[in-house]
Amino acid sequence: MYSEFNPYPKSKQLAGHQKEKNRPKFKVQKPKKPKKKLEVYKGRSVPDKKTRGKVSKSDYELAIELHGYECWVCGISQGLECHHVVPKGYSKARNGRGVVYNLRFLCTEHHRGKTGVHQNRELMQKLQDEHEKLYGEHFYKDAWDLFKENLIPTPTKECYEKFMKSQEGR
Repeated sequence: MYSEFNPYPKSKQLAGHQKEKNRPKFKVQKPKKPKKKLEVYKGRSVPDKKTRGKVSKSDYELAIELHGYECWVCGISQGLECHHVVPKGYSKARNGRGVVYNLRFLCTEHHRGKTGVHQNRELMQKLQDEHEKLYGEHFYKDAWDLFKENLIPTPTKECYEKFMKSQEGR
């Protein structure tokens, strides 16, 4: 009782409407990039530099409590950007991390503008010197840096905070 109505096959229905493509039967796979080996120190996997340079929401809020939400240079409180005092990739010996002691708020002009810290090395050095006086010489390092330098026994938040509190005002 049920009959299908197929006057001609689908291939004939679509003839002339589709472009002929020479497609291989199997998709050609591109060679995969080798995964970077994780750095291991004392049996622990160290996170990569990109992860360690990111600013967490909690550190961002702590930086606001610590320094206030105003530009370090001019004091305005609109259009602020969070600045790494020692920037990520600053030098081979000194790489700033996304830790609360390495953050300071600057207005757009004093952060990225012509008079900003990224163009004016003297202003950047002045900011770094101030942070060194406030938090000690290790202000830009995270728990993993201190752990690898054998300054703290484990790279936990508690050990890191205890060490940084002991360095403040030195």
